[in-house]
Amino acid sequence: MKKHFTIVGFGDSITEAKTGTASEDEKWLNILKIKLCGEFKDHSFNVINSGVGGNSTREAMSRFDKDVLAHDPDFVLLEFGGNNNDPGRPERRVGFDEFKMLLAKYKNSISAKCRTLVITFPPVFKDQHIYGKNPDSLKYYDTCGGIEADIEAYREITREFANENNFPLFDLYAKLIELGQKHSRGKYTLNDGVHLTPEGNKVLAEYIYDILRSLISSAE
Repeated sequence: MKKHFTIVGFGDSITEAKTGTASEDEKWLNILKIKLCGEFKDHSFNVINSGVGGNSTREAMSRFDKDVLAHDPDFVLLEFGGNNNDPGRPERRVGFDEFKMLLAKYKNSISAKCRTLVITFPPVFKDQHIYGKNPDSLKYYDTCGGIEADIEAYREITREFANENNFPLFDLYAKLIELGQKHSRGKYTLNDGVHLTPEGNKVLAEYIYDILRSLISSAE
């Protein structure tokens, strides 16, 4: 009997993958679906992109019921942490304690059958990023230890969340830093200093595919 899997990508612009991709075929979730369908020909896969660019974790969780739970997913690919500290709009900021609370809410709300894979936010290069070119933003982030240090603190919370709940983790940040040192960061990160190039989308798709392939195969 043919098995069916629903996979939801739940995140921000990195998940949405609208920036820097010229076609749907270049988005990492679509690449992932093609790879899964090619590997598991006796299965079917519904891969849903529930990424919304610019979302903080609070904003994303406000649409959680509609954009995740309503699909009754078998897997959720969870990616957040890059939009939680808006320098210009204090009302949008999600502090560390609230971030942890929202992740706990996600965990407590997702169905028992669903497996969660956690993805860290990618590198942010201050010399290219819009916040790094804005004196007011830089002044604000100086109070937080700098742009990259601030986002790294949110990444570390996501790592801890994955570890504490035994969720598979793909450290996209660490992988792109490693690959960027071997080649060049411009191969994987756009010149806006954060979003993924088509090659960066391929990297994300390939590593998530490896995790999902293992999980699906072990359940056979």
